[in-house]
Amino acid sequence: MKIAVSIATYNEKENIEKLIRQIFALPIANLSVIIIDDNSPDGTAEIVSDLKTYFPNLYLICRPGKLGYGSAHVVGFKRALALSAEIIVSMDADFSHQPEKIVELVRAIESGADVAVGSRKINGGEIIGWNWWRKFASAGAMSISKIVLGIKTNDLTSGFRAYRRSVFDKINLDAIGSNGYSFLEEIIYLVERVGMVVREVPITFVDRRHGKSKLSQKEIIKFFITIFRIKFQKL
Repeated sequence: MKIAVSIATYNEKENIEKLIRQIFALPIANLSVIIIDDNSPDGTAEIVSDLKTYFPNLYLICRPGKLGYGSAHVVGFKRALALSAEIIVSMDADFSHQPEKIVELVRAIESGADVAVGSRKINGGEIIGWNWWRKFASAGAMSISKIVLGIKTNDLTSGFRAYRRSVFDKINLDAIGSNGYSFLEEIIYLVERVGMVVREVPITFVDRRHGKSKLSQKEIIKFFITIFRIKFQKL
């Protein structure tokens, strides 16, 4: 079974080499890693390019600028599909998502789930390093999404996920209107709407130790706007 990991990067030179090496060290056969870099000025792409010498299943997609988290993963997912991946994993590059948890997400897909979500919001899940504002915004997003959109998944803002290939036969990636982190919310909504199975796997989310967080207040506002855009489209 072919498995591909999609990672969107911007200024991740402190993390990217260590992360790539840890992913390829996992006990997973037929594993590919796809890096989508939005023209990082810190040289992230150059580090990845050098590593391609050692890892033939490492792919680098360079984009001309910061075009958005959601669009980056759409590009990564399409490359994974072109590589005939049967399971596609998305994750962050800052070690807030532990690479060893990829094994559990893949196992959840193999046991019947269509989407496996690395969840901070179920028993066994945990968040380390967030301030009160991040916790408040996250809790608000979850609550409003559940009320307004009827989403059942507890952690719909987690970017650490595994998707069965067939998910993208039912969901048109080009039709997703969100580009930033609200992409995560919209894709879960679409997955639940067509009746696919979402399984949550508990993870410990550790806030980044190196580099700067990409989640701005603007992205949080866009997230809430997306909730009501989706609601009005549904109506």
